[in-house]
Amino acid sequence: MSSNFANESGSVVSSHELIMDDDPTILESRLWSEIDRAIHRVRRFHAATPCDRIALPGSGEILLKREDLSPVHSYKWRGACNKIGWLLGQGQAGSLVTASAGNHAQGVALAAAQARTAVQVFMPVTTPILKQEAVRRLGGEFVSINLIGDYYDDAAAAAQEFLKKNGGTYLHPFDDLQVIAGQATIALELDDDCRPDLAILQIGGGGMAAGVATVLKKRFPGIKVVGVEVVGQNSMQVSFRARRRCTLAKVSHFCDGTAVSTPGSLTSQICFEMLDDIWTVNEQEVCAAIEWLWNEKRIVVEPSAAIGVAAALAIGHAANINNPEIDAALIRMDLPESPTILTVLSGSNVDFLTLGTIARKGRHADKQRRFYSFRIEERSGTLIQLLDQFLPEMNIVDFQYGKTDPDKAFPVIGIDALMEELDCFEQRMKESGIPFRAVSNQIGVEYRLVPFQPALAKHTLFATIDFPDRPGALSEFMRQLAGKTNLCYFNYCQNGQEITQALMGFEFANPDERERFRNFLSESEFATPSISDSFGSYWLSEDGFDKAV
Repeated sequence: MSSNFANESGSVVSSHELIMDDDPTILESRLWSEIDRAIHRVRRFHAATPCDRIALPGSGEILLKREDLSPVHSYKWRGACNKIGWLLGQGQAGSLVTASAGNHAQGVALAAAQARTAVQVFMPVTTPILKQEAVRRLGGEFVSINLIGDYYDDAAAAAQEFLKKNGGTYLHPFDDLQVIAGQATIALELDDDCRPDLAILQIGGGGMAAGVATVLKKRFPGIKVVGVEVVGQNSMQVSFRARRRCTLAKVSHFCDGTAVSTPGSLTSQICFEMLDDIWTVNEQEVCAAIEWLWNEKRIVVEPSAAIGVAAALAIGHAANINNPEIDAALIRMDLPESPTILTVLSGSNVDFLTLGTIARKGRHADKQRRFYSFRIEERSGTLIQLLDQFLPEMNIVDFQYGKTDPDKAFPVIGIDALMEELDCFEQRMKESGIPFRAVSNQIGVEYRLVPFQPALAKHTLFATIDFPDRPGALSEFMRQLAGKTNLCYFNYCQNGQEITQALMGFEFANPDERERFRNFLSESEFATPSISDSFGSYWLSEDGFDKAV
């Protein structure tokens, strides 16, 4: 039996009748038998990972099981090592084959190298280089990597084709009893005095949540255990509520470690029995949680690892997280006023280049970032008037402007402030009569597409300007420009360091004025030695890329 319906975000999903191969009691008994054996196999590969405590904003505390400190910087080594250990104990012969988006492959590589057995690893071409290199380093001569397709499903299909042609044993990343048992050892390592009131476990395919929830329910009677997924990849939540396994038509991939369109068959059966509920958080909440972890403990994790933390912060409305779904769910739970919440920091295999995106999306404080476009006169002094009159104490974090009209200027300014401060600012702007509009969600602003018509700017000079990271620094510099030049280009984005650099372009009536301004900049506390008459690039003219400015 199958049907189609829409999930809460409107994405069409397909559902498949879930065939319960085992009575839940029998399945739990089988899993516990595997868990008892798994802990001995897992211990041969690595010692227990620590568990940190952090006070939550408001009340309560969070226990962080630090799987990011494991040998592959992810919990995935547990299931992989247990499965390969089990196979060798069964007299395994022939090739091992697996598919992975990265973390599972690292665990398999670690186990294969220590067991000195060959494995074929299929990964998407889009797998971050960091994870590809880690698999090669951990597996050495025992691992062969095959990069296929753009997504995990493509790599998994290729792995199955390989098995059909060459034979071997498939190592599933989550839907396997020994893999689930290996992940369950996370909960066996907790001290008895932890006594969490609530556990929040992130879900991709469900292997970690299924195993850990099984142990927690037995070790800590009365504990509430919920799963949590990211909006756009909540296949287990949809399945949980339908009580049958469902497939999402489309999956978001920012949290790539949990981007699974269909949860596992075994994992679904176990999660249906062991989880009290499944919640969702959004990508911005995940990024805010990563920022909170950095500020509190100097911990850097991959997006998928912060999903549980995001849900924990939402309980107290911390890190600017206000999640109505979680608020409503908590009403149904009998939790203490200051709960102890357990979650797993499942991995830290984050590509360095991703950190910039995380920083833009996550704002941990009670402030908000908004972008505005203004229409002012294209002449010297109008910008500083705008800054002095309406933005004297505001924290300007982004400035995008290029000259595109001989008479009008359209600067875009990004501001960080309390919501009530931003609302007051907008009211003052409306009363002023200066045309402006909010542009926070525009693609051009998000990707910093700064328009500029170089033909309109005469006798130009471009310079890299250093601004101290404090409110008012920009206005101070702009006051020094009064009467000396007209701004024709400005590209500035706060980077969180003491000094932030901006690329600025200036225009002049004649070359002599430009030379005087060059001397002024050379002596200014704001400018760096990077000063040039041209932008240093080629601009597209009517005849093509043929004009250097």
